[in-house]
Amino acid sequence: MKKIVKLSLSIILLSIIVFSCSKEKEKEGCTDNKALNYSSLAVTDDGSCEYLDSSFTIWSNGNLGYWGDAAIGSFEVKSCLTNTTTIFLNPDSTFTIPDTLIDNLVTPPDTTITPGDTTITGDTYLLVNSDASGNYKLIIQLLNKQSANDFKNGNLIFNAKLHPDADIANFEVLIHGNHLSSGGINCDGYRFSDPQTISSSLLDTNSFNEVKIPLANFTNRYLQSIDLVFGISGTNANPNSSLLIIDSIKWVSKTEED
Repeated sequence: MKKIVKLSLSIILLSIIVFSCSKEKEKEGCTDNKALNYSSLAVTDDGSCEYLDSSFTIWSNGNLGYWGDAAIGSFEVKSCLTNTTTIFLNPDSTFTIPDTLIDNLVTPPDTTITPGDTTITGDTYLLVNSDASGNYKLIIQLLNKQSANDFKNGNLIFNAKLHPDADIANFEVLIHGNHLSSGGINCDGYRFSDPQTISSSLLDTNSFNEVKIPLANFTNRYLQSIDLVFGISGTNANPNSSLLIIDSIKWVSKTEED
């Protein structure tokens, strides 16, 4: 009987210890409700809080940026109706003349000939093209969904100019994300926020102009889990035409701008 009582007490004591340890573990975590991984159960902050950067670059002169962590926050450009996504401008050529080196220290003399070379460098920008029906859509997708709540009062900023062949009165800018399916060639499957219409009269063909749109202007948006950070679309353009040249796309929080 004593052995049974001792065994029961041991089990009760062990249960109390396990419960206490579990309870202590639940009390540790991120206690900052502004953090991405905030835990309402946490009492003691364990230093694990994670935050979004106050701004992130999506595209700049031929290079895709990333959101927070390059490993998981990378972007992908999709031209939904055509196969072209970029345009190469402002080429600069560097010529390297041929060179002949004769080494007379060896017998017979050794001759090394370096051929001439031409290196061409320039700027690469995003290009929005229309298809055979005059429709166009280009989007930039975040490969791993993120919470964008820190940017809800911030701005989407990008530089744009009209292509010389463009004949459009306006175009639409999109965000939102929440890709519900595998999509397809037409980028189906996204839930888009209500678009913002930009007049082409704000742009010219000679130089870039900055376009700044408050993210709060995109109604019917969903920021908890977003994977579409930028898009341009429209209809009634000249068929198979180059329309817009885009560069320096970024999201900026209101905090950084203040």
